[in-house]
Amino acid sequence: MERVINLNEENAPLVASFMNRIKPEWWPTAHDGLAQLTDVQASIDTVGWYLENDQKQPTGWVLFRELKAYNTLELECCGYDDQGVFKLEHKLEKLFEQAENYARSKGYTMLRTGMSTVDFTINGEKITDVAAAMNSLETTRIDYSWLLDWGFQVIGIQPNVYGNNCHMIILTKSL
Repeated sequence: MERVINLNEENAPLVASFMNRIKPEWWPTAHDGLAQLTDVQASIDTVGWYLENDQKQPTGWVLFRELKAYNTLELECCGYDDQGVFKLEHKLEKLFEQAENYARSKGYTMLRTGMSTVDFTINGEKITDVAAAMNSLETTRIDYSWLLDWGFQVIGIQPNVYGNNCHMIILTKSL
């Protein structure tokens, strides 16, 4: 009879050898499997940049997660101080260019981000059909338009991420 065992540092080498044996094209060596099981940075890392003004003070930032197994750079958070007003759009263009160049240099094939449905037509609505919700997206949000102009496409909606009937729109850009 099979039973569930908690994966830990002691038994990880055994599982890593199994991973290598069962799917060597994904884990060419047991060490590759062990790195994924025990070293978060082997699979996920964090990278970011910021803008500074003439007084050497930050004016904007972006923080990304490197999802190495998926060749993807995913936006974690960002923001820009536009004369005291928090912004998320075109003022960050230099940082998005930096991120895209970095992603390409690492051989990543995708940029990914998510945004809330605040100020979208579907915000506050229960989503039972994701495809229909994607087709009915409408908003005047500048950050959404800017991402579309930058080459991002909506690939999905994850319901209720930000609370009851406040959803996440998932966008990607192929590199």
